[in-house]
Amino acid sequence: MKKIFQYILIIILFSFWGIVLTNPESFRGALDFLKKPCSKPIKYSLGEIDPKFNLSQEEMLSITEKAEEVWEKPTGKNLFEYDPQADFKINIVFDERQERTNASKKLESQLGKLESDRENVIKEYDQLSKTYQKRLDDYNKSVSQYEERLEKYLAKVNYWNSRGGAPEDEYEDLKKEKKELDKMRNSLEAERKTINSLVGKTNTLADKENKIVENYNSNLSTYKNKYGEASQFDKGVYDGEKINIFQFNEVEDLRLTIVHELGHALGIEHLGDSTSIMYYLMGDQDMENPQLSEEDIKAVKTTCRIK
Repeated sequence: MKKIFQYILIIILFSFWGIVLTNPESFRGALDFLKKPCSKPIKYSLGEIDPKFNLSQEEMLSITEKAEEVWEKPTGKNLFEYDPQADFKINIVFDERQERTNASKKLESQLGKLESDRENVIKEYDQLSKTYQKRLDDYNKSVSQYEERLEKYLAKVNYWNSRGGAPEDEYEDLKKEKKELDKMRNSLEAERKTINSLVGKTNTLADKENKIVENYNSNLSTYKNKYGEASQFDKGVYDGEKINIFQFNEVEDLRLTIVHELGHALGIEHLGDSTSIMYYLMGDQDMENPQLSEEDIKAVKTTCRIK
């Protein structure tokens, strides 16, 4: 019985080595399976980068390497590695999602211009209103002075008329005063027209501002309806063989999307904390300085079996 068992063991060993010699790749695969996860970096290369994105290979590689660091620094492991020959590729593919983003950016630009136009109109309106108010105050003072002088002039005229006429010197003074009063009246009339013109201009500016505000609110409503909600991470897709990035606004947006998809490449699914890199929506993460949340760190340590 013992000899039979020994024969069986020898046959199994020879069969095993026969498999190894005839199919070394399968043997290496079996060994890799037994290895600790994340013991070797995931090697990637850059694939298609659609020229419509105006993004060079060098820029894309720099962004991707920064995206790697978001996972690697907290874990202290080299999880990803660029290899131009690697089969696992990161592609930037232009489709309707980026067209939608471009339309969104165009609308944002229009909103920004409307805001700027409104600020300029308000500034012009304020300056014009100050000018109008000062001239109106000065005009009212001048009118009061004119009316006071006119009243005195008429009182003198009535006084001398009641006495059959004024002496020569008084008569000359009254003629001179009438001339001055006529000049004041003409000046006040010209100023009144100028002030009315200022009123018209301020009203025109007020109407212009109202139209800008109306246009702005309409565009803002359109923007919110189309683009205002937090967006799902369908900007990029990891399918087990490659990462395809379909849409981004700015470089920071692209980096965060790559960080998210690299998390999927590690084997991490979507998480529940809205600030997590692996949350299914973009919005609450720090776009400028993306960092793993406690939930992200726990997930990657569990996946990579890091204590």
